[in-house]
Amino acid sequence: MVGVLGLAGLGAMVSSCASEEASGPPVTGIAAEGQQLFKSNGCAACHSVDGSDGVGPTMKGLLGSPVELQSDETVTADEAYIRTSIVNPGQDKVAGYSAAMPARDLTPNEVDALVAYISELR
Repeated sequence: MVGVLGLAGLGAMVSSCASEEASGPPVTGIAAEGQQLFKSNGCAACHSVDGSDGVGPTMKGLLGSPVELQSDETVTADEAYIRTSIVNPGQDKVAGYSAAMPARDLTPNEVDALVAYISELR
């Protein structure tokens, strides 16, 4: 039988693993900075990095993929599209997602780091 402290420790381990999975594979350099920003800005609360459905679209495989917008237009998710979506999230809403992504006050270097991280999620 596992005591109360044992269950709490197990819960912490499970939570830690879930947080790592939500952040994606290990990356280095500027992408690692982006990975940390992805966690600290709450991006993982709505966007998966493993292809699973969420409140917002997954980031896995986003770079270079076609994205259908609510305007019925389809665009390619290049780095410029990803950057614009981070800086001005209401500009090109993805079809099928009704939640509004909050704008964040990010520096240009932070946006570069997030784009680098998302680009690594193939």
